[in-house]
Amino acid sequence: MPFTPFHFGPGMLIKGLMPGQFSLSVFALANIAMDVEPLYHLLRGDTQLHGASHTLIGAACIGAATALVAPKVIAGIWQWYQKLHVDADIPVHLTRQQAWMGALLGTASHLLLDATMHHDMHIFLPFSDANSLLHPAWTQNVYLACVLAGMAGMLISLLRMHRQFKHPQ
Repeated sequence: MPFTPFHFGPGMLIKGLMPGQFSLSVFALANIAMDVEPLYHLLRGDTQLHGASHTLIGAACIGAATALVAPKVIAGIWQWYQKLHVDADIPVHLTRQQAWMGALLGTASHLLLDATMHHDMHIFLPFSDANSLLHPAWTQNVYLACVLAGMAGMLISLLRMHRQFKHPQ
């Protein structure tokens, strides 16, 4: 699933279920960071796109780097957005827990989803080159599950917002 919004479906569901403990923005950045290496290989015309970034060790490193860098990146983007929109005066608040949950769940879910459909993934390297999660026949079902997860997450979030507007604290 290189560079697809399908990866964000599970993130929407997690955000719906754990809104205060999870950053969807960091989740998205972590998923994008996971696909930098495949993009590089794609642009070079390489036959193997998924390398070190799509291993357990690589995903953990990308998750940790994203958790550390993302709060500053998101704050900078928000400041730029506020300059363009006068009415956007709500400060961005991102806790360490939200950043780490978003980053690690982002890279872990990305790794699991891609491992089911890409033959060139070896998630257990350097310990093993096996990929016991590879089931290309599941590809359409994985896409559908991602879409349904995103829809469920949006519905949960909308219901939560409706309840807050109906019964403000």
